[in-house]
Amino acid sequence: MRTRTALATLALLACAATRGAETPPAPKTEDLVDHLLDPFWSSQTMHGEALFFAECAEGEASSAALLFPPERVLAVRSANGETAYEEGKDYVLDQAAGVLKLAPGSRIPSKKLGEMYPPADSKLPKIGHKRGEPKTCLIWSEGHFFHDLQVSVTYTHAVGAWKGYVPAFAGEQLPRTLKKLRAKEPLTVCLSGDSISQGYNASGYVNAPPQQPAYGTLVAQALEKKFGSKIEFHNFAIAGWTSQNGVADVGKVAAKKPDLVLIAYGMNDSGGRSAEDFAKNLTTIMAKVREAAPEAEFVLVSPMLPNAEWSAPNLARFPEYQKALEGLRGKGVAYADVTAVWTEMLKRKRFHDLTGNGVNHPNDFGHRVYAQVILGLFAQPAK
Repeated sequence: MRTRTALATLALLACAATRGAETPPAPKTEDLVDHLLDPFWSSQTMHGEALFFAECAEGEASSAALLFPPERVLAVRSANGETAYEEGKDYVLDQAAGVLKLAPGSRIPSKKLGEMYPPADSKLPKIGHKRGEPKTCLIWSEGHFFHDLQVSVTYTHAVGAWKGYVPAFAGEQLPRTLKKLRAKEPLTVCLSGDSISQGYNASGYVNAPPQQPAYGTLVAQALEKKFGSKIEFHNFAIAGWTSQNGVADVGKVAAKKPDLVLIAYGMNDSGGRSAEDFAKNLTTIMAKVREAAPEAEFVLVSPMLPNAEWSAPNLARFPEYQKALEGLRGKGVAYADVTAVWTEMLKRKRFHDLTGNGVNHPNDFGHRVYAQVILGLFAQPAK
């Protein structure tokens, strides 16, 4: 989408219910934006964390782990927001461990172990192949296949439960952008990236409830909410692209004479591009934009991690890319390390809690994590 997109109406999880109480109505659009500006690492409430239930071993009850042990579970819903699930009837909560296990007869969808790893000749939705096992595939599908299987949980948790990376305020790197935002001046923001940035598999992109937009639109809407500036957002991301495609297409970005450019590549580059060449491509994109807009500033966004069991990506590239992106940070160039957040989340959660397609795209929760990491660069610490 190459024009500014209005934030779709969302039907996400309620955040004020207590166990046994009537499930409240879904929050309004502005509530979602407020949650983005109060990220999970600094909040005491986790809003709409995604879970995917599947067997870990043949015949075992399916379970899924929350990122933090909950103090109180406020709501458990289907990811589309249409079904409220009940403790005892649909799931059993191990509060100390922060794990939900499906109850007998649960209405929550789940997958058996064999469905997670279908053979190559199976008719199940799949992609080839499992790392080291060419005859075994991985469960995979675009569209809203995974969205329909996932659950969203809102709960309170202890202060300081997050021990991972937290984005630092980028006042020194983005002085012009922040000055314009604080003055409530209009801001032109462009996004250059791959399928993740194009919007795959946000529910709004695949036309499924609750119609949540992808992270680029969420960032634009949240900046408007926080600062009161008019944000003109242009998304030039295309599925399948690498940073080399970004170099070839940079003229379209430069033509907008942007104030701020989000550059988000790496997932597709990882199959065959060194960190040195990756960094050179990003440097070229920035230089070409500055020829048309000398005062433009940039946010470099590292990618989520792919499914580690998938044979296609070179997993060693991702930490190499992180180091390369950090090396580009400086005046006019900030760095949003989504990879670091994803790495920490995967210490607690399975990959399928966070994915929209099973291998290399985020779900709604993942898109919100992207947005929160980027927006964290604009959050000045309280004095």
